[in-house]
Amino acid sequence: MARPHSATPTKTGANAPSMREIALNALHRAEERDVPPRDALDAQFRRYGCPVRDRAFATELVYGTIRWRRRLDWMLGRLLRGKPESLTPWIRLILRMGLYQLTMMDKVPAAAATHESVQLAKRYGHEGTVRLTNAVLRSAVRQRDRLSRPARGGDPVADLGVTHSYPDWLAKRWIERYGEETTTDLMEAGNRPPPLSVRVNTARSAPRDLAASLSPHGIQVEPGRWLDDFLIFRHAGDLHALASHEEGLFQVQDESAGLAVRLLGPEAGETVVDLCCAPGGKTTYIAQIVGAGGRVIACDLSPHRLRRVEEHRRRLGLGQVRLVVMDGRSPGLDFKADRVLVDAPCSGLGTIARRPDLRWRRKAEDIGRLQGEQLALLEKGAAMVKPGGVLVYSTCTIEPDENEEVVAAFRSRHPGFRPDSPGGWPAEMAEVMAGTGRIATLPPVHGVDGSFAARLRNTG
Repeated sequence: MARPHSATPTKTGANAPSMREIALNALHRAEERDVPPRDALDAQFRRYGCPVRDRAFATELVYGTIRWRRRLDWMLGRLLRGKPESLTPWIRLILRMGLYQLTMMDKVPAAAATHESVQLAKRYGHEGTVRLTNAVLRSAVRQRDRLSRPARGGDPVADLGVTHSYPDWLAKRWIERYGEETTTDLMEAGNRPPPLSVRVNTARSAPRDLAASLSPHGIQVEPGRWLDDFLIFRHAGDLHALASHEEGLFQVQDESAGLAVRLLGPEAGETVVDLCCAPGGKTTYIAQIVGAGGRVIACDLSPHRLRRVEEHRRRLGLGQVRLVVMDGRSPGLDFKADRVLVDAPCSGLGTIARRPDLRWRRKAEDIGRLQGEQLALLEKGAAMVKPGGVLVYSTCTIEPDENEEVVAAFRSRHPGFRPDSPGGWPAEMAEVMAGTGRIATLPPVHGVDGSFAARLRNTG
């Protein structure tokens, strides 16, 4: 298991909480109030005006503790007389966070991790839990080798679930489909912080020029793995603080999302509907391609989420985007588009590396529950495609129930929509194709988020 490397900042200011306390409060909001970790962290950063240089430490504590929750609880179970579930949420989180620092962060001194955890226990517990915290973490230091890797017990589901920190239902599901070896690869990929990729706004900058402008800021830039208008940033820090971001020279976006747009294949001057557009990454990419003479109708049910799309649209200078508050299952648009993208709500299980909390938030029954909504959106989107036009269904999940099965159900009702291969698809990108007009990516194979997209042409 790779160990992250981080420095150990202490205070953000004279009267401000330590970065560990900021991380603890974000973890508590994420677990007890079901707030996305990124939102919980951002709220803490805004409240206390945390320096950018210290935010990385708190972010790693939060994401690492969430990512390795099951493994950390396994450790706790061997260090406690009782079960981790018997602890108060605050003390359980303090101990998880302390164990994460002791066992998975090479550059955090054991004494600092233990001392700071005890200080947190004094604030969020009582005398007994302070002694408990001190005893458990000191014991963890002594037993670090014994805790380094769980022994295999003969049950692949439990063995992989504990070792790689995934719920049993997901381990079982993947083992049945992929086998133990590929499941192990999937889990390991989901536990590695993913690369930060951005899409260059080619209306304002060339990839080479943007890369050159970022070099003085200490940002290492590499070409995207699949798409020539994407870049991978290393050691980027806070991208929003960069002038090039404010000037609309790039948009943060995973290449898997870009692949879905390329599969859609918008052309200059066309009218395209993005039926589930928020937060707007695919919308703005489509607009970038259709150009000022084209039109992109960006629809979403949530006015709040559409405000994020509007922010991206303005920053990137894309006046050809029109926002519509609309439920995609009952659209009120009365025209036909050249192309329609249905980027359906899904379990998001292809993005676990980016959103480690999903493994704990999602349940097995969520996958089947979404299938009806996905099919309804696809059928409504199809109704807006003109004869000869293109329909693309995409998700950020790797689950067949949400992908191939939805497309198969749709085609059984609408035989006039037929699989269609995109023209001019580069030969070097053939690896992401999974049959006629289909893209399927797996993180350990393709180095991007897990995703699916299917392209259909209206031959009716």
